[in-house]
Amino acid sequence: MSTRSADAGSSRRKVLLSLLVVAIVAVATGTGTYAAFSGTTANPGNAFAAGTVTIADNDAGGSLLSLSNARPGDSSTGCIKITYSGPLNANVHLYGSSTGSLPSYLTLTVTRGTDSSPSFASCGSFSADSTNYIGSGPGVIYSGTLSAFPSTYGGGIVDPTSGSPATWSTSDAHSYKFVVSLQNNASAQGLSSTASFTWEARNT
Repeated sequence: MSTRSADAGSSRRKVLLSLLVVAIVAVATGTGTYAAFSGTTANPGNAFAAGTVTIADNDAGGSLLSLSNARPGDSSTGCIKITYSGPLNANVHLYGSSTGSLPSYLTLTVTRGTDSSPSFASCGSFSADSTNYIGSGPGVIYSGTLSAFPSTYGGGIVDPTSGSPATWSTSDAHSYKFVVSLQNNASAQGLSSTASFTWEARNT
């Protein structure tokens, strides 16, 4: 091989190597330039809060019903107003609990309605709902013994509308009239009991 051919080959290799170096530098420079440009957009101020279910009555801690030294046929009557103030719509169930041996001999009737001038335990302005919910008369939602009154939310009395559960929303209110009477049964002599009633709201 002549010196001229060797020089020519060497020159071509140098040119190709130079072009490769230039290409690598161009790629590196382009990449660095691209990374220098960016853009963002943001959505700030997102807020989250859970709703509440709030239900209250007007009893101020007082007792609704009371029987003392009762004779067969004696009864006690009381009215209470329940108000819903939670922002979430809810269904309301009524249930209770009792102690002692007398509940089997006490007949309880619960009637739902309105009270134009509610005063706890007073039923002077109470007006029963017109609907015969369970076939026991207008507004009646329970009629039976105190011992058979439901004791859990799941088995509780569903606050009614015509044929379906009522949906309570903010500021809804209903009044309830309770009447308890002692049955004419000698086995009730000397027995006693206590009872409590609960309205529980759960959001729909």
